[in-house]
Amino acid sequence: MSLNTSAQDYFRMSIDFTTKVKPAEGKANLTKGKIYYDKYSKELIYDIHFPANEKWIVQDSRIYKIKNDSIYTTDEIPALNEFTIFHLSLNSSFTYFGLREANFSIAKVEKKDDMVISYWSIPPQMQSIISSIALAKKENSLFSVVMVGPDNNILSKQFFKDYIKIGGFEFPGTIVQIFYDELQHENYQIMEFKNIVLNDTENEENYHYKIERH
Repeated sequence: MSLNTSAQDYFRMSIDFTTKVKPAEGKANLTKGKIYYDKYSKELIYDIHFPANEKWIVQDSRIYKIKNDSIYTTDEIPALNEFTIFHLSLNSSFTYFGLREANFSIAKVEKKDDMVISYWSIPPQMQSIISSIALAKKENSLFSVVMVGPDNNILSKQFFKDYIKIGGFEFPGTIVQIFYDELQHENYQIMEFKNIVLNDTENEENYHYKIERH
């Protein structure tokens, strides 16, 4: 296992995760496992061990769910691996949530207590979905992201805390996400992370999964 803390190029990571989901209605659920991500292949692999052993492989615009080396479901999703927290952190772009890379621009900045809040202009092609985004930074790290819809209802809030720092790399140990439905009911997702390994070159097979396409 190789832990590279001096190189500026952080190109892959693995991390243990626990996800707790609490919908506005219904039962909470828990998922545990390990995530592997390589920023050059852009493969995002969830190796889940609770509540059952399975893998979720995110490649391009598809997510493959696999049990016992057999794909049991495939879903089309937006191709967003380059905008995941894993890719952004490896590229030191997480501080601004990848908005600069996505051609958003800062419209206004204000200081509030110990936070610096930036408000971002939304590209025209996205204004039917999102009307505004506010980012709060605390001690030079991203603290929160709030997204508001065109009807001025809050779409989501995300909070990032308990940062893990290794050399020039940092990653939030806890992410709290609150999603709002049409009735503005709150749905919670809490992700907790630990045991980061950076630039591991001794376990190559963990970072790639060959999908058999028939």
